[in-house]
Amino acid sequence: MDKVNDQRIPLLHVYPQRHPHDDVLIVSSRTALLRLKKSIEDALEKREGDCVATTSDFETYKIKIILNDEGSQSDFWRRLQLPLFESDESEDGQGLSVEDIIGFDIKTSDDIRKARPIMEQYRKHSQQMTEKMMQIAKRNKQGDE
Repeated sequence: MDKVNDQRIPLLHVYPQRHPHDDVLIVSSRTALLRLKKSIEDALEKREGDCVATTSDFETYKIKIILNDEGSQSDFWRRLQLPLFESDESEDGQGLSVEDIIGFDIKTSDDIRKARPIMEQYRKHSQQMTEKMMQIAKRNKQGDE
């Protein structure tokens, strides 16, 4: 039983793939699996579900489930960043990251088209800020020498 101080704790560890073709491992308490099951049922019914789980060090995190039944060649699936992708951007800058999905509330290819202008504006601003920070860091390094 997953009781700590007479409370059911939703303990859930998700271990992602480290390399292509690796297994994904989920180790969970009954309470967390039931929450996850409910979230999956919500996603099947409402196209989206979520729940909160806890790791064994008692840090909580949210699990978000999105249902997307578009074809594998849709804009959504073609742009969706692979779980093992180590860079934040695809080569053409059009990759769809977890941060994009959550931050811009993207669930479909239509959502991508609607969010594209604001996403491009955000990326441009972010790139400009990164360049400014690099210039400042370079000046500070030169001043230290």
